Amino acid sequence: MTSIGAHAADLVTVVQQSLGYDADLAQARAAYEAAKEAVPQARAGLLPQVSGGWGRSYNSIATQGFPRTSYWQNGWTVSLTQPLFDWTKLSAYRQADFVEARGAVDVDLAQQSVLLRGVRAYFDELAAEDEIRRAAGYAAAVDAHMQILQRNRAAGEATIVDLREAMTTREQVALQQTDAQSALQAKRRALEQMTGVPFDALAGLPDALALPRLVPEDSDAWATQAKETGYAVQQRKLDWEIAKLDVSKAEGAHYPTVYATGSYTPAGAASGYARPTTTATGMLSISIPLFAGGAMQSKVRETQALQDKARDALAAAARAAYASARDNYARYQQGRARVEMLTHLLVSCRETLAATRVGYKVGTRTSTDVLRAIDMLYATQRDLSAARYDALVALIQLKADASMLSLSDVVQINAVLH
Repeated sequence: MTSIGAHAADLVTVVQQSLGYDADLAQARAAYEAAKEAVPQARAGLLPQVSGGWGRSYNSIATQGFPRTSYWQNGWTVSLTQPLFDWTKLSAYRQADFVEARGAVDVDLAQQSVLLRGVRAYFDELAAEDEIRRAAGYAAAVDAHMQILQRNRAAGEATIVDLREAMTTREQVALQQTDAQSALQAKRRALEQMTGVPFDALAGLPDALALPRLVPEDSDAWATQAKETGYAVQQRKLDWEIAKLDVSKAEGAHYPTVYATGSYTPAGAASGYARPTTTATGMLSISIPLFAGGAMQSKVRETQALQDKARDALAAAARAAYASARDNYARYQQGRARVEMLTHLLVSCRETLAATRVGYKVGTRTSTDVLRAIDMLYATQRDLSAARYDALVALIQLKADASMLSLSDVVQINAVLH
């Protein structure tokens, strides 16, 4: 997909384009690749370390009563070090799994955030397009009534007050049209910023859209799942585990370390001075920290404080996830009911407008009554459009709270677009 020229698209196209274009998601993926290296790096600290070397030395020996002797000597060595007990390295190895898992959760959260922002941006543009059409319909209805007023005015059946009132309404509608056009351009720019591609038309929602019922239909169930499995909560849980192992690593600095070491060194000597020698050594070493100026105790206190901070952050994230899920559950349920009521109200407004126009023709209703009925009809259209998008956004936000939002949900919504 190129960015040369605008073209039409549906929701799946926009979201997939956003997933491939989003820089934050790309950063999270790169960071995850780096985090995956924590395990092999920590494992390496527990495995044997083998090193080798070669050297050439010049020796000059002066012995009283004997001539000075000088010679070159070559030699190479191989050494091996195997940690047998190092609590700090063991803790680092256990911690590495949590570091890798944290990177994976970061990617999942970043991807879900792109899905959520993509759907919101898509619906924002659809809402702006709906407002353009609504304002145009409102203007057409007022224009039609003004034509009737002008004919009636010419026949002496309408007053200048009626005509001026209609003209004022028409000016208000023109302002709404201007605002709607500006809003549409802003929403299109926002969508292009997310995807890197301009779109000139989007597949829209059908007029008769049945919003699904939630399963389970229980706010506490959704809130509990969000509190336990929300991505932000998962991040804080992993941060807490990492912080606990930071404490373990700091405490490990107080413990003895046990290492086994060995080396093998064959060396040659200058002819006529000494025979070649070979040295092989093996050693079990135990190192016990005695005093480090208080640095180790300070490090333990620091990591314990950071562990407390991570625990408190987990509690805050769990509370926020619980509250957000309850709020979005209520928003969706209320929005779903509001859409149903506004749909019925829209039918009533159309019937009222038709009856008011008939009443105006026969003289039982005034021009003001007609303008009021027109305004009510198109205000209800505006409210219904906003309610539908608000309900859908609340639904996807609720799924995001519970870490359930995926591309399959986008595909399901996309299936009803036209």
